[in-house]
Amino acid sequence: MKIFVFAFFSVFFLSVSPQSQAGELDRVVASLCDYAKTNNRSSMRKKLKQAKLKLRRVYGGITCGAVDGFTGGSLLRVSTYFGAFDAAKFFTSKIGKKGVNSSEADGKSILTWTESLVNSGSSKVTNLKDFIDLYKSKS
Repeated sequence: MKIFVFAFFSVFFLSVSPQSQAGELDRVVASLCDYAKTNNRSSMRKKLKQAKLKLRRVYGGITCGAVDGFTGGSLLRVSTYFGAFDAAKFFTSKIGKKGVNSSEADGKSILTWTESLVNSGSSKVTNLKDFIDLYKSKS
């Protein structure tokens, strides 16, 4: 009987645990995307510390959804599109040169994407020169 009870609880906890972790991770990602949009650097730090996450390790797996004219993409793209320069500086300092220069699903790096955003004029921000200079300095 003890073996059956132990086996039951082991299976129960193993099956429940990954689902709750995935739900928590989804909430962390949603918060980070929102903080990137609103330029809330201190909340980003707090959220990453609470979740015990290193941004450099998980950055490539984080994708923010479409909102307010933004078509979706990385945290850097969110912060660039909405003019959150402090958030962009925070991300570039945490993800390093390799993360800044990496291509996303559409094949564009953040620098290429930002330059195309300037050319199309579809950003919420009129002056993206500071962002371009930041990304060039990390290249």
